[in-house]
Amino acid sequence: MFDRSVALGASAGRTLLPALVGGPTRRTDVRARPGDRREWQGEEGRPEGRLRVRMVAEEDLPRLALLDQAIFVGAAYPYFVLRQLFDVHGDRFLVLDHGAGLSGYVLAATVPRGQVSWILGLGVLKQYRGLGHGRVLLAEMLRLLTDDQVGEVRLSVEPHNADAVALYRSLGFTEVGRRDGYFGRGGDRLIMALLLKR
Repeated sequence: MFDRSVALGASAGRTLLPALVGGPTRRTDVRARPGDRREWQGEEGRPEGRLRVRMVAEEDLPRLALLDQAIFVGAAYPYFVLRQLFDVHGDRFLVLDHGAGLSGYVLAATVPRGQVSWILGLGVLKQYRGLGHGRVLLAEMLRLLTDDQVGEVRLSVEPHNADAVALYRSLGFTEVGRRDGYFGRGGDRLIMALLLKR
């Protein structure tokens, strides 16, 4: 069974996750509209050059669908699901734009009353993994969720996805449970959580 837990480092998949790292320090309006941009300068000499973390815009949806298919081969969201996720959670749907196209995305959803958020998807194209791009996406998402006064962020991750589990632990996430069959037969997951400072 293909793991949609996470597409970071050397492994592939998807997860319900966020993380925290350096990235931009300048605060921006958290009520920004889809398509608003934040720039992050990659390290000198690295292939990523100038990257922008920005909210998904409606015109990105065809490219986002192709990106999702390239990252999550065999387990990509259907286009109509991406469309509906954009319609419902577009203000917490970020992409990594490297100028020539999109190279990754992260999506979060907050439960009613705003106390807990789940990361519904995170992925980075294979050729951009290991460069800190997933960390940059997750850092910006956590910044937005902190500004939203969310108290806790949760995620699920495939237990054998060592790269993802190590990343989340290094960022302060702790395991709060293991759910066998969480995504059906063969879809076991660790549930991890991070308390956000208000």
